[in-house]
Amino acid sequence: MADDITRFWDMIDDIRVAMMTTETPNGLESRPMSAYVDKDAHTITFITRLDSGKTDDLADDSKVNLAFANASTNKYVSVTGTARVARDPAKQKELWNAFAEAWLPEGPEAPTTALIHVTPETASMWDSPGKLAMLVKVARANITQTPPKDDKVTHVTL
Repeated sequence: MADDITRFWDMIDDIRVAMMTTETPNGLESRPMSAYVDKDAHTITFITRLDSGKTDDLADDSKVNLAFANASTNKYVSVTGTARVARDPAKQKELWNAFAEAWLPEGPEAPTTALIHVTPETASMWDSPGKLAMLVKVARANITQTPPKDDKVTHVTL
C-alpha cells in the first residue's frame, strides 16, 4: 500500500497537468490546469484567478476530480478530493512561472490571484505497458477479435 501511494505521488508529479472537474450550475465542467504537487504536505495546488467560475463552483461544492493523463507513457490517474480556495501571496510567488503569468498578468501578489489546494482522498491509477506493448495488444485483439485484457488498475485511499 505504501508503495502504491508513493507511485501515486510520483505519477502525478511527472504528468503535471490535470483536468480539474467541478460541479457547475449546468453540470460537470473540466478544464486543464498546471498542478504543483507537494508530496510532503499531501496536497495538489493550482494557481487561479479568484473571481473565476471554478472558484465559484468550489464555494458551492468543494468536491473535485482531477484527471492526469500521459498518452505517450500510458500512465493515467484519476483523483477524487476536496478543494479549498485560499490567498497566500508568498506561496503564489513561490509557485509563479511563465504559464501562470500568461493567464494572470496581474502577478502573484495581485488581489485577484489565489490558490486552489486539493487534498486527495482516493485515486485510481492505470500504469499500462509502453506504446510498443500496447500496439501488440491491439494487434492481437484485432487478429483474434477478442478485446485485450484490461491492464491492472490500482485503487488507493490517500
